[in-house]
Amino acid sequence: MKNVVILLLVAVMSQSMIAQGDTVVVVPQQVTAAFVKQFPAGQLKKWEQRKEGFIADFRQGGKKYFAYYAADGVWKGTESPVKWTKDLPSAVKEGWKKSGYYNWYVLDIKKIETPDQPMYTLHVNNGTLLDADHHDAFLEEYVLFFSPSGELVRKDRMP
Repeated sequence: MKNVVILLLVAVMSQSMIAQGDTVVVVPQQVTAAFVKQFPAGQLKKWEQRKEGFIADFRQGGKKYFAYYAADGVWKGTESPVKWTKDLPSAVKEGWKKSGYYNWYVLDIKKIETPDQPMYTLHVNNGTLLDADHHDAFLEEYVLFFSPSGELVRKDRMP
């Protein structure tokens, strides 16, 4: 019943306006409808608008998520943080161990779900390698993309 009421409210409104501080994000009805349909139990915190579309910041099942939508309501992907490397699937952990970046410092881990396939990202750097002046002179930083099977499918060097 709760979902029906939410869907009716969405249908009545042609556009949603959510005030966030000084800015007002105008979210098209097709985007809000797609979000409610895909995440009926999601507790929306806020919307953010980017040139690529809209980002829903929400919680579901006690976990934080970000869902990305195009302006026409097409779902582009969802990301959620993974707190610890021990929480990664076994295959991803094994792939990471074999990647050559296993001893690097892990800054951030995320699970990214897209229409194509889920991915796991590890944002890593070798910042523990200091020069004689104790600066990160040799700092290298990457975002590593692993498939659920543990294959390192891409690595992006961070500036």
